Amino acid sequence: NEFTFSPTSIYVGKGEKIMLTFKNVGKFPHNLKVDELEISTKTINGGGEDTIEFVSEKSGTFAMYCGVGSHREQGMEGEVVVK
Repeated sequence: NEFTFSPTSIYVGKGEKIMLTFKNVGKFPHNLKVDELEISTKTINGGGEDTIEFVSEKSGTFAMYCGVGSHREQGMEGEVVVK
């Protein structure tokens, strides 16, 4: 949504193949990035979606955020927890 993620936390298992669909239900372009896991969706317009697949070989809590403009600073961030 605009400047928030829902859910704000995503829990995955280490070594597990994850298919993540990012849906933009807002009206502004958004994306989802997790630098430490080297994952990123495309920047998509309102009403669009992008699906990515990844496997994390690292455990921990990693910041996810929208990398468009100042969206992260406006509160569009959360976490990916890998156990």
